[in-house]
Amino acid sequence: MGHSPIMAPLDFGVQIEPQYGFTYDQIRAVARAAEGLGYESIWVSDHLFLTPQTVETNCLECYTVLTALARDTGRLRLGAMVASQSYRNPALLAKVVASLDHISGGRLNFGIGAGWKDVEYNAYGYPFPGPGVRIGQLDEALEICRRMWTDDRASFKGKYYSIQEALCSPKPVQSPLPVWVGGTGDRTLRVSAKHADAVNFSWSHPPGFIEERLGMLRRHCRRLGRDPSEIRVSVGLMVVLDETREGVDARLEQLRLSRDTEYMRYLSRQKPNVSATPDELAELLREYVSLGVDHFILRWHYGDELRSLRLFADKVMGRV
Repeated sequence: MGHSPIMAPLDFGVQIEPQYGFTYDQIRAVARAAEGLGYESIWVSDHLFLTPQTVETNCLECYTVLTALARDTGRLRLGAMVASQSYRNPALLAKVVASLDHISGGRLNFGIGAGWKDVEYNAYGYPFPGPGVRIGQLDEALEICRRMWTDDRASFKGKYYSIQEALCSPKPVQSPLPVWVGGTGDRTLRVSAKHADAVNFSWSHPPGFIEERLGMLRRHCRRLGRDPSEIRVSVGLMVVLDETREGVDARLEQLRLSRDTEYMRYLSRQKPNVSATPDELAELLREYVSLGVDHFILRWHYGDELRSLRLFADKVMGRV
């Protein structure tokens, strides 16, 4: 996709998970606060609902939210973390992404992954094949996107997807448009080595795990004759942050007391939080940076975003 070596500064993004129940006004408030505090990007998850039980919980659609944020922000980079390749025909997705890159003035990061949330697939009538098939589809979807963004008439015939003289005009403002692939498995990293400008490892994987996965990515790059330094490395962390250890413990106790909510049951199936004071979090982030990480996506508990992103900007951001 026209890759070149990356000399990226360290920067920070904020993750929003619309399926938690956000209104758009709440999302816009987080985005504008992040922009004012020096964050580099805002990322939006691509989900269709929280759980089958959360009938009355808001879940705004990812690219609709990103398009509104393109209007309501001026500097932040915008992206899905990550879009499920299965939810949109890849040629249509390429068209959506190119259009949004124009609307945002060239501020889009194209975040994409193989997809994983089987209850959403089943509810919306999408086939949910095994991971090998979904990762093969991801590979083909990225090839189609590249051709749609560069060729006047894009054609591709693959095992899963085909297009014939498809038009995509206007082309993206950015050339190349940055491709961020999310996922930690060996087969996904093989796709990342082939297509990605950046990889994201989420959520809250420890430094030792990141070091191991970067070794796998570098081996795939060498096999393809690609310089691994062309690929940015991003880590997503779900963080409980407070100025004191007592404050951290109190916040964890609040979460424990709400463990019977659908929100907490949903989170219980994911990696545990990073719970830290500013000193502890800065030390942890420096450990990731020593491995080659140059971007952090920070995810806070629903309702705690504004307090947390302000505390992080004030007490942590300049110390990493």
